[in-house]
Amino acid sequence: MAGCEDRHFEFSIHENLTICISGVELAYDYNEENSTYENKINYWVRTIDEYVFDESDRLYSVRQLTPDGFDSKIILPEGRYSVVAVGNIDERSAVSDFATGGFPVVGVTRRQDLRLSLQNPGRFEDGTVGPSEDLFYGYRTFSVGATDTGRVRVDLVNAHLRLRFRVRWADPHTELNAGSYYAVLEGVTSLYDLVPEWMFPADEFSAREFDHSMAEFPSDDQTTVHYLPRVAPDPAMELDYSEETYLNADREIRGVFTTYRIRSDTPLTMTLHYAPTGTRASDSDPMMLPRAIDLRGFFEWFNIDLDHALKQDYVLDVLVVEDRMVITLVDGGTVADWTEGGEL
Repeated sequence: MAGCEDRHFEFSIHENLTICISGVELAYDYNEENSTYENKINYWVRTIDEYVFDESDRLYSVRQLTPDGFDSKIILPEGRYSVVAVGNIDERSAVSDFATGGFPVVGVTRRQDLRLSLQNPGRFEDGTVGPSEDLFYGYRTFSVGATDTGRVRVDLVNAHLRLRFRVRWADPHTELNAGSYYAVLEGVTSLYDLVPEWMFPADEFSAREFDHSMAEFPSDDQTTVHYLPRVAPDPAMELDYSEETYLNADREIRGVFTTYRIRSDTPLTMTLHYAPTGTRASDSDPMMLPRAIDLRGFFEWFNIDLDHALKQDYVLDVLVVEDRMVITLVDGGTVADWTEGGEL
């Protein structure tokens, strides 16, 4: 006897049987940007905000997942769907519906209107903001049949920039004050359109522009595909991040910026200031570098394609030599020098 009613066939049974509703298991995975076959999601991700859209691109469900439920089953009627996932959102960022200006609403919000923006409460007196979260992003399309249950892999990728820096002086007699210092990273657009801009298919190491008209909806897909969200070029959301730091015993200043991703055309600069009163006022606090560092020019020099970088994680060593700077990019054990305003 049938335990539920299959909508594709007519039965002579007249009892009110349960409609067959199939489910899908969304299996979230983070393989550290193709550097491992092991799923490292529990090392890096604390929560996942999951937004499932139906084939009309309307929001169908919203859930927040925790590590014990990253591989979870969701019951869905037959149809085609897409899922947008954002990892590690806390009070520093928020997802909104661009069309309404409010929170996403099931049945109302469209996929193309989903936005993630920085809502940092730690804004400092000079107008700069503190770090964003270590954000992660995932996207996938899939289909659900009438009675089957599938398992769909959703690969996460870094959705933040991490820029570590060290500043030191070649002349050991350079006069440096103890106390408060801070670095400022200017011009980061802290807004994502949560639809993919680029995709990295399985076993490919170059990005393709994501074509929504060619999107496929497999019923069961466990191949590895990474997607990068669109960094919205909205001048109103260009923010200056700052990082508090200090002069250590080795007469070095170290710090790390955590921001939203940057694009190749981002007019990015970095400055370093001394705060003699312990408070920040960038316009009047002494500049500790000969000039602002042109990071866009720096990344261009090394042919670093920021738009397509699966992971934006960089380490800079800045050596101040009188009125110039020698900047070293430390990446994966390789070292290269670039002199700001001077020679290679």
